[in-house]
Amino acid sequence: MRLWRRPAEPGFPLTAGELEGYRLAAQRRLPAGQVGAHLRRRQGQSLEFREYRAYVPGDDVRHVDWLASARCGRPQDYVVKTFAAEERLTLAVSVDARATMAWPAALPKRRVAAWLARALATVAGLSGDRALLHRLFGGPAAVVESAGAVPSGAARRWLDGLPAATDPPRPNLDALMARLKPTAVWVVITDLYFDDPGGAFARALARLQEGHRWIVLVELDSWPMERALLDRGPALVAGPDRAGRRSRVALDAAQAERVEADIRRHTEGLWQPARRGGLTHVRWSWPADPAADAGDFFRRAFTGDRDLQRLFRRTA
Repeated sequence: MRLWRRPAEPGFPLTAGELEGYRLAAQRRLPAGQVGAHLRRRQGQSLEFREYRAYVPGDDVRHVDWLASARCGRPQDYVVKTFAAEERLTLAVSVDARATMAWPAALPKRRVAAWLARALATVAGLSGDRALLHRLFGGPAAVVESAGAVPSGAARRWLDGLPAATDPPRPNLDALMARLKPTAVWVVITDLYFDDPGGAFARALARLQEGHRWIVLVELDSWPMERALLDRGPALVAGPDRAGRRSRVALDAAQAERVEADIRRHTEGLWQPARRGGLTHVRWSWPADPAADAGDFFRRAFTGDRDLQRLFRRTA
């Protein structure tokens, strides 16, 4: 009972009791046929090969052994590999902290991203799993491990002091990739407002899916609130002109539609071509009301997201 009465950490919208309730509800709410992270591992995502068996509808096609299937005879006969299961999940959470994640000022994406990373790390600890916290861009390749019902001191300091990245040309992935076993789940929290020169991010997505990791890409879409703020009047800074003067300009409806289309084209271009069957895309859309309460928005988004609940599913 003490866990349920423990207050929320300062500035964090959820109490420890609410997170424990979330963990329990995540197992109850999912339909029996829906796959979760722990169930996926029991179905066969670890290093120890167990046996071959015939393909049945619902199996992950990435487990099909195409050479063995070709030797079976009929074209419709497929063989899948099964593996011995691990029981402990590694949940890697990458947080984007670039400058655009500080927008909009009324409800910064960086704050929501840090809250989500904290919530996932806490629920993973309550589930007996471990969490890796990783900065997607900027600085040294810092990966902090958090385990237990309460995030470690190092993890809390990492989350509370998450600095803004300096917008480097490519994501910081090397240190994290080495720690993602085939049974790991990678959660990426970002607004996708970045370029991917050389395709490093897309290649990482594709490589991990082909290696039987599950990726959950959480896109933080603040455009509805940003557009509402722009609709209030001139807000965009133009210039400077030849005299060095800057001016504010308004964004009309047609221009706003073009901006929205450009944003969608850019963000989808970062992950859609890399999709291989092991990637779940989640979009959290900001409320259009700039006066919306940040804590209420986060609580509704987190507790109502069925894809994130699957991370902690253990039984069919």
